[in-house]
Amino acid sequence: MLKEIPGQAALRGAESAQAPSLSVIIPNHNYAAYVGSAIRSALDIRWRAVEVIVVDDGSTDNSLEIINEFADEVTIISQANAGQMPSCVNGFRKSSGDVIIFLDSDDALHPDVMTEIASVWSNAASKYQFQMRVIDAKGVPTGNVLPQYFSCPASDDIRRWMTTTGAYPTPPGSGNAYPRWFVERVFGFESDFVDRAPDSYLLAAAPACGEIVTITKPLADYRVHGLNHGAFLQLDDTRFAREIDLTQRRYKFFAEIASAENLPVTPDALNRNVIFLCLRTASFKLRPDLHPIARDSSLRIAVDALQAVASPQGFSTSQRISLLGWMLCVLISPSYFRRALVSLRYVPAQRPKWLRALLGLFRVIR
Repeated sequence: MLKEIPGQAALRGAESAQAPSLSVIIPNHNYAAYVGSAIRSALDIRWRAVEVIVVDDGSTDNSLEIINEFADEVTIISQANAGQMPSCVNGFRKSSGDVIIFLDSDDALHPDVMTEIASVWSNAASKYQFQMRVIDAKGVPTGNVLPQYFSCPASDDIRRWMTTTGAYPTPPGSGNAYPRWFVERVFGFESDFVDRAPDSYLLAAAPACGEIVTITKPLADYRVHGLNHGAFLQLDDTRFAREIDLTQRRYKFFAEIASAENLPVTPDALNRNVIFLCLRTASFKLRPDLHPIARDSSLRIAVDALQAVASPQGFSTSQRISLLGWMLCVLISPSYFRRALVSLRYVPAQRPKWLRALLGLFRVIR
């Protein structure tokens, strides 16, 4: 049942009786250090109708003890360890909101997130995406935001970028909100893509199913603490092969959804995707023994990279050129220097101040 959050009387007059309700679903596994902050952030959202559902996925730390402290305010599901995707599906089945946010238990939402979404509400939207403020393990902002927009991308551009390159600028999972009909559509779609978090499904399918509404301000916190699936605190060269496989299967899933929606896609789109090509470069040069692309070579990657830099995909020209330069440097650099170059790309905390200043000067980062 949706619960009205205490202290929201001042907002009732500004919200109509038809204002969308919000469900925040928080899957958790062994994140006792952070899950309390995630729950509190969801409960502190300034909106008339918010429900919070916490799914503990067989934690072996004291997560449940912390979660149970909120038992009077949230719905708690405790299950045997099954993975993040089943956790989110189980939480969604218990939810009733018009808008769904899957909040990672190490992240946090800002109080005005739903107010901002409601201000740009559209019945045609399949996804609302907003920037995320990057914080460290202690919750201290690092000064970075994800994604870094130089202009607000239009939905038609996002759909074109996704069909031609398999890429568009999107925040991680917690930086997205979805209308209920879209989550039902994707979770009910038959696919073999079953072993990843729900953002792998939802982020990929959204451009094929509706409009993408982008809010260019941070409305959530993305915590980088070293155990994230999607962020590097220090370089792990075994992860590139897994990320390549994920990206390939994500685009395959998008192509399946797009086909059902009669939306044509480019078969070799990923060869024009600069982010995918960066993964290819790092994987091939650091761990050729794990590299999952048969008969790949430095020459093939370089040729694809030159083609990709001319393909719009949500990055500025200076960003694409900088990534091309990085790839070429990694491809030709001696082995003793290669790892340091890869770290500069994938571990932002290791970038020296002069490099960050230079990248900012040339509008590669903000």
